[in-house]
Amino acid sequence: MKFPTISKFLLILVLPFLIFLAVFNFYGFNMDFYKEKFSEYKVQNNVPEAASINEKVINFITGKSENIPNEFNEREKQHLLDVRRVIRISTIALYIFIVVFIVLLVISALILKANNYITNFVGKVLVFGGFLTIILAGLLFLFISSDFSAAFESFHTLLFQKGTYVFDPAKEMIVRLYPEQVFMDLGMNMSKLVLITSFIIILLGLLLLFKSKSKKNKNTRK
Repeated sequence: MKFPTISKFLLILVLPFLIFLAVFNFYGFNMDFYKEKFSEYKVQNNVPEAASINEKVINFITGKSENIPNEFNEREKQHLLDVRRVIRISTIALYIFIVVFIVLLVISALILKANNYITNFVGKVLVFGGFLTIILAGLLFLFISSDFSAAFESFHTLLFQKGTYVFDPAKEMIVRLYPEQVFMDLGMNMSKLVLITSFIIILLGLLLLFKSKSKKNKNTRK
């Protein structure tokens, strides 16, 4: 099997990870989203300083601040530390996938040499990678919309030690600040954004394939 073929396969597999992680980093820490949802679900009724505390949380878990909000108890602070670790890993993973994607693309382009072959190659990567992303995002959307509690539990079980993410709303503020509905809406919105991004990538890929085919037909007529 030639390198471009292996590279194409790997690029198609890498693209969904790139899109999901990019959307997560772009949308997951959007202050306006949380303000809107806090108002929608009346979070301020239970946590009057919700917007201010959320800003501190976002700044801490994204690494912009080293200070854990003092409004939380020790168990909540430990969970925020765990979340910060997961986000740091996801950010590193995003950079790794970007580097891998670019390196594979550059090496493949150097091997293919002809512009028409490169255009066709990139077009197929974008189209098939985009469709793969749509399938995965669609499955995630269905999972979240059909049984969010199960999806939420599966997500936490995968990333955190059992028992460290379960809190008592009567004693611990973190579940009053972030009710389950907020995370459900976040997951749904991110899935939609992934789908929209994938459709744009597919259209771009189809455009490149059409351009490649037109150039090939033009060269054949000559």
